[in-house]
Formats: sequence, C-alpha cells, structure tokens
Amino acid sequence: MTRYSALLEDYARHTGLPAQEFLASQELVFGDIAIGLAPEGDEDVGDVTFFTSLGRPSAEVDRAQLMQLMLEANGLWVGTGGCTLGLQAGTGVVLLCARLSLEVTDAASLSTALQGFATVATLWREVVLGKVKPQLQLA
Repeated sequence: MTRYSALLEDYARHTGLPAQEFLASQELVFGDIAIGLAPEGDEDVGDVTFFTSLGRPSAEVDRAQLMQLMLEANGLWVGTGGCTLGLQAGTGVVLLCARLSLEVTDAASLSTALQGFATVATLWREVVLGKVKPQLQLA
C-alpha cells in the first residue's frame, strides 16, 4: 500500500467515513463544496493535492477586477489561506487547489487542512458568483 492510499484510509477512519467508498471516489463534500483528492508525483514521497471547482464567474462580476483580485490573493497566499486560485484551461471555471507533502501529513493534519480549504472555497465561490465583493486586507 502506498503512503497516499494509507493516508486516505487513515483519514476515513479518523473521520468515520466508509473507507472503501472514500478510496474509490477520492472525493469529499463539505456542505455543498465537493473536494477531489489526488496524488501528485510519487505516491510515497510526493504530495496529496485537493481541489474544487468554484464555477464560472457570474455575468455581474467584472472579469478584469476578479482576475486582479485572484492574483493579489495568490501573492504570498494573503487571500487564499495557503491555497491557489486559478482558471481551468479552455473553460473559464475558477479552481481552488492546495497540496500537502505525503511525508509529513497524517489523518488529523489532512482533516484540519480540508476543513480550512472548504472554508476558503466557500468564500471564494461567493466572490466568483458575485454574491460578495471582498477586499484584501494587506497588513
């Protein structure tokens, strides 16, 4: 069993998920945020990545302002909680992604990271859909 598979199995046990179903889908739902997981690189020494689609920007959202806000948020992760915002090639769909090293991640730290990720995703989805107009607080 690879470190990646063992991490997912441990996470399932840690959170009370049915392990076989979770290992098969490699997807979680927090509220209404669907989060996919995947290995990146070697499944023993690479990373576990997680990602979600935030949708296409609403027609009411100024695209240029949104792109600038996303770039500013990505800069030193000041508005993303350590995650990265981007656009899916060819679709215009906004994505949020993050990764953790398999070598230092356990079930508890993955659980904490995924909860934080879901919080960031919820906020940014509201921005993408034009429901909130945030301003970055640069200290």
